[in-house]
Amino acid sequence: MNNHNGRPLRSGEGVTSGLIQRRDVFGAAALGWVSAMLPTALYAQSNYPAKAVSLIVPNPPGGNTDILARIFAVPLARAIGQPVVVDNRGGAGGVIGMTAASRAPADGHTLAIGNLSDLVVSRYAQANVPYDPAKDFVAVTTLAKVSIVVTALPSFPAKSFQEFLALAKAHPGKYKCGTAGNGTMGHLCLEALQAAAGLDIVHVPYRGGAPALNDLLGGHIDLLIDGSALSQVKAGKLQALAVTADRIPVLPNVPTIGESGVPSFSFGNYWGLLMPAGSPAAAVSRIQSEIKRLLEQSEIRQQLENAGFFPYGSTPAEYAQALQKSYDQIGQLIKKAKITFD
Repeated sequence: MNNHNGRPLRSGEGVTSGLIQRRDVFGAAALGWVSAMLPTALYAQSNYPAKAVSLIVPNPPGGNTDILARIFAVPLARAIGQPVVVDNRGGAGGVIGMTAASRAPADGHTLAIGNLSDLVVSRYAQANVPYDPAKDFVAVTTLAKVSIVVTALPSFPAKSFQEFLALAKAHPGKYKCGTAGNGTMGHLCLEALQAAAGLDIVHVPYRGGAPALNDLLGGHIDLLIDGSALSQVKAGKLQALAVTADRIPVLPNVPTIGESGVPSFSFGNYWGLLMPAGSPAAAVSRIQSEIKRLLEQSEIRQQLENAGFFPYGSTPAEYAQALQKSYDQIGQLIKKAKITFD
């Protein structure tokens, strides 16, 4: 996975359930994710879409967000009778693409696909982000969620996550865990785990999942919390100790952290579609209903599962509420762990 990409959440969950929610200026606009659609409810659904729909991906080609966008683009185009054009606008941790989407015409013909890194973490990671996710977008629907995989070399002395917990507690500060960088979902997951289990693990941030994976394979770190290792697990070059939220179909026998000695722990990532604020309610409703139908198709579900995703649909209101809860919880985690960003 790319920077800031992790794995799955139960509906409405962002990080461990023990974190205290907070409300701030962003929180006061919680329902702004959906309320922006209301003034244009008279938009004629029969006229939508009138032209091609742009699907802005705020990441470069090849990453998880791009893969997910391309899984849906073609079948969604067939469903609505107009092309769905994937438009990669990578850079600045998703800010460039999301800014472009927020400034697009609010006519229902621009969609953006985002995850927690693009929509939540970026607000804490960067000063003067030129959009407010709660005010400048309307939530359409969630698409998919993922669990993050905790991996180690086959030679690592722990052969299960429970064994690792015992080792880590017996030797504070001994073990090094790599992530794709400061403030990534892997890093946030590590901090949440340390807080929940009372661990002292050395965080080693990298500039991306690939260099972190290379150092794990080279024996320079002990663990990796990142989705980039999945193919190496399948190839037998790494062992998966646990997944961070729900079990994943491609590794059905790998338990969750919650099943492995840290009760109630759940930390993952999820993706969804948004439109610029003020987009017609009928357009939002049409896209949400088509995605719901697509998520019921066995072919789409199989593609998602093969790529390591869980199908995860919702109403606009459910997606908006999940985003707000994630914002509150992740903000608390960043503050408590004193996380800084590169």
